[in-house]
Amino acid sequence: SPALASFREEREFGTMGEQEQMNYCLNIFDEGTVVSVVCDVSSHGTHVAAIAAACHPESPEMNGVAPGAQVISLKIGDTRLDAMETGTGLARAFAYCALNKVDLINLSFGEASSPAAQGRLVALASEVVKQHGVI
Repeated sequence: SPALASFREEREFGTMGEQEQMNYCLNIFDEGTVVSVVCDVSSHGTHVAAIAAACHPESPEMNGVAPGAQVISLKIGDTRLDAMETGTGLARAFAYCALNKVDLINLSFGEASSPAAQGRLVALASEVVKQHGVI
């Protein structure tokens, strides 16, 4: 495999192989002292967001609710937990959205959950909405 730069800067990714059908990229933080290897273990949220951003100029009836919107897919799942999202993953995603002035966040987990309106993650989400104008 070729050497890769940080995906955030160069948009480079690699493929583990034809048989594996797994792409990966690197995120490099703290001047190279932290390297994160990122693989897509579940694309449910990205799939949902792409449907919303679908843009078909020749067939507008096929457009999503936000045709042509730019989609940033942030992985919040942990492969060690069968792609289950973690509090750390969610907190990092909220911070990334605030830092990069994201307008709208789609939280689509593709699994059942119980309603929760309290706790640290709800407070972080509320902070991103109130302080950074994210919907």
